[in-house]
Amino acid sequence: MGKAEDRPVYQLMYRLLMLILDARDKFPKNYRYEFGTELMMSALRCCELIRYANSSLPRRVEYLNEFLVKFDTLKLLLRVCRDRKLINIQTTADIIEMITSIEKQIIGWRNFTASQEKTASVKPEP
Repeated sequence: MGKAEDRPVYQLMYRLLMLILDARDKFPKNYRYEFGTELMMSALRCCELIRYANSSLPRRVEYLNEFLVKFDTLKLLLRVCRDRKLINIQTTADIIEMITSIEKQIIGWRNFTASQEKTASVKPEP
């Protein structure tokens, strides 16, 4: 099994984390700490879950499902940033593009793994 850092979805999630960190520095003070930290920690947790999914085949689907739940929270926080105009239009466009790609890759990975598990559990009779 390859390293998580080599997976395109991990690299994209890491780039999103870096984008969030850069944007957080520009938040007004009343949003920067609590809200910005929650945003950063959600993105960091998503990176962790990709690493866990990559390293544990028996629990991969579980970790990917957990990722999708945490990713929904991250998307909500990013939507608040957009609506409160905490991030500029170009950054918003970049984030939307990344989110769409990350979500598609994770869902595809989860569905592929789940189908492999079903195939492996159905053994032909001799």
